[in-house]
Amino acid sequence: MVSLGSRVAYKMLRVGHMKRACLVATVLLASTQLATAGGYVGLGIGTAPAMNNDGEELSLAADGRSGRLLVGSRWGQISLEGALHKYDALSPGREPFEVYQGSIAGKASFPLGNGFEAFGRLGLARTWLVSPNLDKEGNGFLLGGGFEYKFNLAPTQLSLFIDYQYNAAKLDGDRGPLDVSSRMWTLGVTLGF
Repeated sequence: MVSLGSRVAYKMLRVGHMKRACLVATVLLASTQLATAGGYVGLGIGTAPAMNNDGEELSLAADGRSGRLLVGSRWGQISLEGALHKYDALSPGREPFEVYQGSIAGKASFPLGNGFEAFGRLGLARTWLVSPNLDKEGNGFLLGGGFEYKFNLAPTQLSLFIDYQYNAAKLDGDRGPLDVSSRMWTLGVTLGF
């Protein structure tokens, strides 16, 4: 019997158009980080997402917190970010689902003074909905905004952020198509290099 984790890994590694585009963007992002020295990595923890979906056979509710890993590169007030989001969901019959989302987004920051910035984010995402009995995946978009505080620590570039993000995707797979969207708050930290 194949474990849920290995099924997720297989789905994420399977070659497809969106995955190839994400791979190319990641390679470009990594190479530009070396050239600009404006790279950063981050980690965030968020609320349980507020979810909406139009499936007649499948209705999902978030279960627990959300998490986000991100890597980015910044040029002045513009950044390019790649992220991996994960949260859990339950069907009305209490069947557990894992939701993964890989995204690439542009971020525009607006200085407010004293280390504070406001920012907006817009990007594309690939979403995987995985359970022992059902797999769905599809493309969508994300839209978000928030605030960031940059600490004045000379040897490092440390910042704290809070944001609100909306994700929407059309998923295909077992039991037909499903439109799903989620909204969540995230509190996180980034470390520049």
